[in-house]
Amino acid sequence: MNTSNMKLKSGTIKHIENEIKTIKETKKELTKMYMECEGEDRNHIPRKSLTVAFYNKRARKMQDIIDAINETYNEATKDQQKVIELRYWSQKNLTWEGIAIELNMHRNTAQNYKNDFIEMVAARLGWT
Repeated sequence: MNTSNMKLKSGTIKHIENEIKTIKETKKELTKMYMECEGEDRNHIPRKSLTVAFYNKRARKMQDIIDAINETYNEATKDQQKVIELRYWSQKNLTWEGIAIELNMHRNTAQNYKNDFIEMVAARLGWT
């Protein structure tokens, strides 16, 4: 996907970066929401219809974001995947220089991989 002509607002970029960083927590929250939709309340009234109606829009948005990140990650090159892993999911807390050294590439290349990834996620979500 060619997104080189795309110019995202800084707020959109920060939002997507936060979603990438917290994808594991989002998956857990979504699973919890789905589990809460099952069962009965204390009066033995099925909760599913009320809870699903309440959570449906939010859950769909969360799932769309998860899918966009996962699909973009799965389509990324191995080098792009490594940059994303080190930048957002690693406990190492590396700077761009540290990521570049770790992956044996220039700092600008690593940042370009990150920028391309964010733009592809944004495009999948229709946030462009």
